[in-house]
Amino acid sequence: MKMSDSIAQLAEALAKAQGQIDAASKGAVNPHFKSKYADLNALREAIREPLALNDLSIVQLPRFGEKEVEVETMLMHKSGEYISETLRMPVGQMTAQAVGSALTYCRRYSLSAILNLAADDDDGNAATQQAPQAARTEVVQATVKLGKDAQKAATQGSDALRAFWKNLTSEERESLMPSLDKLKEIADRADEKEEANANV
Repeated sequence: MKMSDSIAQLAEALAKAQGQIDAASKGAVNPHFKSKYADLNALREAIREPLALNDLSIVQLPRFGEKEVEVETMLMHKSGEYISETLRMPVGQMTAQAVGSALTYCRRYSLSAILNLAADDDDGNAATQQAPQAARTEVVQATVKLGKDAQKAATQGSDALRAFWKNLTSEERESLMPSLDKLKEIADRADEKEEANANV
Protein backbone atom coordinates (compact mmCIF):
# COMPACT_ATOMS: atom_id res chain seq x y z
CA MET A 1 0.00 0.00 0.00
CA LYS A 2 1.11 3.54 -0.78
CA MET A 3 0.06 6.57 1.24
CA SER A 4 0.89 10.17 1.90
CA ASP A 5 3.03 11.12 4.90
CA SER A 6 -0.15 11.89 6.85
CA ILE A 7 -3.68 10.56 6.35
CA ALA A 8 -5.30 12.18 9.40
CA GLN A 9 -7.79 14.30 7.46
CA LEU A 10 -8.46 11.52 4.99
CA ALA A 11 -9.16 9.06 7.81
CA GLU A 12 -11.63 11.45 9.46
CA ALA A 13 -13.43 12.10 6.18
CA LEU A 14 -13.50 8.40 5.31
CA ALA A 15 -15.05 7.49 8.65
CA LYS A 16 -17.90 9.92 7.99
CA ALA A 17 -18.33 8.71 4.41
CA GLN A 18 -18.45 5.05 5.47
CA GLY A 19 -21.27 5.81 7.88
CA GLN A 20 -23.25 7.51 5.12
CA ILE A 21 -22.58 4.70 2.65
CA ASP A 22 -23.81 2.12 5.15
CA ALA A 23 -26.99 4.12 5.73
CA ALA A 24 -27.62 4.46 2.02
CA SER A 25 -27.00 0.78 1.31
CA LYS A 26 -29.65 -0.22 3.85
CA GLY A 27 -32.31 2.04 2.35
CA ALA A 28 -35.17 0.54 0.35
CA VAL A 29 -35.86 3.55 -1.86
CA ASN A 30 -33.16 3.01 -4.45
CA PRO A 31 -33.40 -0.47 -6.02
CA HIS A 32 -29.59 -0.52 -6.38
CA PHE A 33 -29.14 -0.37 -2.63
CA LYS A 34 -29.92 -3.91 -1.59
CA SER A 35 -28.02 -5.69 1.14
CA LYS A 36 -25.13 -6.29 -1.27
CA TYR A 37 -23.86 -4.45 -4.30
CA ALA A 38 -24.97 -6.25 -7.45
CA ASP A 39 -22.48 -4.68 -9.86
CA LEU A 40 -19.86 -1.99 -10.33
CA ASN A 41 -22.41 0.66 -11.34
CA ALA A 42 -24.49 0.05 -8.22
CA LEU A 43 -21.39 0.25 -6.04
CA ARG A 44 -20.29 3.52 -7.67
CA GLU A 45 -23.79 4.95 -7.24
CA ALA A 46 -23.75 4.03 -3.55
CA ILE A 47 -20.41 5.70 -2.82
CA ARG A 48 -20.52 8.71 -5.16
CA GLU A 49 -22.43 11.18 -2.98
CA PRO A 50 -21.00 10.19 0.43
CA LEU A 51 -17.47 10.54 -0.93
CA ALA A 52 -18.19 13.89 -2.58
CA LEU A 53 -19.86 15.29 0.56
CA ASN A 54 -16.71 14.48 2.54
CA ASP A 55 -14.21 15.83 0.00
CA LEU A 56 -13.06 12.38 -1.09
CA SER A 57 -12.52 11.05 -4.59
CA ILE A 58 -11.50 7.77 -6.22
CA VAL A 59 -9.17 7.21 -9.18
CA GLN A 60 -8.64 3.77 -10.71
CA LEU A 61 -5.79 3.13 -13.15
CA PRO A 62 -5.74 -0.11 -15.21
CA ARG A 63 -2.52 -1.72 -16.39
CA PHE A 64 -1.83 -4.82 -18.48
CA GLY A 65 0.84 -7.51 -18.37
CA GLU A 66 1.49 -10.51 -20.61
CA LYS A 67 -1.30 -12.60 -19.08
CA GLU A 68 -2.60 -10.45 -16.26
CA VAL A 69 -4.36 -7.22 -15.53
CA GLU A 70 -4.11 -4.94 -12.54
CA VAL A 71 -5.92 -1.91 -11.23
CA GLU A 72 -4.41 0.67 -8.90
CA THR A 73 -7.13 2.28 -6.78
CA MET A 74 -6.33 5.61 -5.14
CA LEU A 75 -8.53 7.22 -2.49
CA MET A 76 -7.77 10.96 -2.26
CA HIS A 77 -8.77 13.81 0.07
CA LYS A 78 -8.90 17.47 -0.96
CA SER A 79 -6.00 18.13 1.43
CA GLY A 80 -3.76 16.09 -0.86
CA GLU A 81 -3.65 13.09 1.45
CA TYR A 82 -4.13 9.72 -0.23
CA ILE A 83 -3.90 5.97 0.10
CA SER A 84 -3.59 3.54 -2.81
CA GLU A 85 -3.35 -0.18 -3.42
CA THR A 86 -3.04 -2.39 -6.51
CA LEU A 87 -5.05 -5.54 -7.19
CA ARG A 88 -3.59 -7.92 -9.77
CA MET A 89 -5.43 -10.78 -11.46
CA PRO A 90 -4.25 -13.45 -13.94
CA VAL A 91 -6.09 -13.76 -17.25
CA GLY A 92 -5.95 -17.11 -19.05
CA GLN A 93 -6.46 -15.61 -22.50
CA MET A 94 -6.14 -11.93 -23.39
CA THR A 95 -9.49 -11.64 -25.16
CA ALA A 96 -11.66 -8.55 -24.83
CA GLN A 97 -14.25 -10.48 -22.80
CA ALA A 98 -11.75 -12.02 -20.38
CA VAL A 99 -9.82 -8.78 -19.89
CA GLY A 100 -13.02 -6.79 -19.40
CA SER A 101 -14.34 -9.23 -16.83
CA ALA A 102 -11.02 -9.25 -14.95
CA LEU A 103 -10.82 -5.44 -14.93
CA THR A 104 -14.40 -5.18 -13.65
CA TYR A 105 -13.56 -7.65 -10.89
CA CYS A 106 -10.44 -5.71 -9.93
CA ARG A 107 -12.29 -2.38 -9.92
CA ARG A 108 -15.23 -3.68 -7.84
CA TYR A 109 -13.13 -5.42 -5.24
CA SER A 110 -10.55 -2.66 -5.01
CA LEU A 111 -13.35 -0.18 -4.33
CA SER A 112 -14.97 -2.54 -1.85
CA ALA A 113 -11.70 -3.20 -0.04
CA ILE A 114 -10.49 0.39 0.22
CA LEU A 115 -13.90 1.51 1.55
CA ASN A 116 -14.48 -1.66 3.64
CA LEU A 117 -17.70 -2.65 1.83
CA ALA A 118 -19.24 -6.01 1.00
CA ALA A 119 -19.93 -7.15 -2.58
CA ASP A 120 -21.16 -10.21 -4.46
CA ASP A 121 -18.73 -12.22 -6.57
CA ASP A 122 -20.44 -12.33 -9.98
CA ASP A 123 -17.59 -10.80 -11.99
CA GLY A 124 -14.98 -12.68 -9.98
CA ASN A 125 -16.63 -15.98 -10.83
CA ALA A 126 -16.85 -15.06 -14.51
CA ALA A 127 -13.22 -14.05 -14.69
CA THR A 128 -11.81 -17.00 -12.74
CA GLN A 129 -13.92 -19.50 -14.67
CA GLN A 130 -12.62 -18.13 -17.99
CA ALA A 131 -8.99 -18.50 -16.95
CA PRO A 132 -8.85 -22.33 -16.65
CA GLN A 133 -11.08 -22.72 -19.71
CA ALA A 134 -8.77 -20.50 -21.74
CA ALA A 135 -5.75 -22.42 -20.45
CA ARG A 136 -7.29 -25.73 -21.54
CA THR A 137 -8.02 -24.27 -24.97
CA GLU A 138 -4.41 -23.18 -25.34
CA VAL A 139 -3.17 -26.67 -24.43
CA VAL A 140 -5.46 -28.30 -26.98
CA GLN A 141 -4.40 -25.86 -29.70
CA ALA A 142 -0.70 -26.45 -28.94
CA THR A 143 -1.19 -30.23 -29.06
CA VAL A 144 -2.99 -30.05 -32.39
CA LYS A 145 -0.24 -27.86 -33.85
CA LEU A 146 2.45 -30.24 -32.57
CA GLY A 147 0.70 -33.16 -34.25
CA LYS A 148 0.47 -31.31 -37.56
CA ASP A 149 4.14 -30.30 -37.39
CA ALA A 150 5.13 -33.90 -36.65
CA GLN A 151 3.10 -35.21 -39.59
CA LYS A 152 4.64 -32.59 -41.87
CA ALA A 153 8.13 -33.70 -40.82
CA ALA A 154 7.21 -37.35 -41.36
CA THR A 155 6.07 -36.65 -44.94
CA GLN A 156 9.61 -35.44 -45.64
CA GLY A 157 11.12 -38.79 -44.64
CA SER A 158 12.80 -40.58 -41.75
CA ASP A 159 15.73 -38.16 -41.49
CA ALA A 160 13.39 -35.20 -41.20
CA LEU A 161 11.28 -37.01 -38.60
CA ARG A 162 14.36 -37.89 -36.53
CA ALA A 163 15.59 -34.28 -36.66
CA PHE A 164 12.13 -33.05 -35.62
CA TRP A 165 11.99 -35.56 -32.75
CA LYS A 166 15.45 -34.57 -31.54
CA ASN A 167 14.34 -30.96 -31.03
CA LEU A 168 11.24 -31.85 -28.97
CA THR A 169 10.97 -31.54 -25.21
CA SER A 170 10.26 -34.64 -23.13
CA GLU A 171 6.67 -33.47 -22.62
CA GLU A 172 6.16 -33.00 -26.36
CA ARG A 173 7.60 -36.44 -27.09
CA GLU A 174 5.31 -37.98 -24.51
CA SER A 175 2.25 -36.34 -26.09
CA LEU A 176 3.25 -37.74 -29.52
CA MET A 177 4.01 -41.30 -28.36
CA PRO A 178 0.51 -42.66 -29.20
CA SER A 179 0.96 -41.58 -32.83
CA LEU A 180 4.68 -42.39 -33.20
CA ASP A 181 4.14 -45.67 -35.09
CA LYS A 182 1.86 -43.90 -37.54
CA LEU A 183 4.45 -41.15 -38.03
CA LYS A 184 7.13 -43.76 -38.74
CA GLU A 185 4.89 -45.39 -41.34
CA ILE A 186 4.40 -42.04 -43.07
CA ALA A 187 8.15 -41.43 -42.98
CA ASP A 188 8.88 -44.92 -44.40
CA ARG A 189 6.47 -44.35 -47.28
CA ALA A 190 8.11 -41.00 -47.97
CA ASP A 191 11.52 -42.72 -48.02
CA GLU A 192 10.24 -45.38 -50.43
CA LYS A 193 8.73 -42.74 -52.70
CA GLU A 194 11.96 -40.74 -52.72
CA GLU A 195 13.99 -43.84 -53.46
CA ALA A 196 11.63 -44.84 -56.30
CA ASN A 197 11.89 -41.37 -57.82
CA ALA A 198 15.67 -41.53 -57.56
CA ASN A 199 15.74 -44.81 -59.51
CA VAL A 200 13.61 -43.51 -62.34
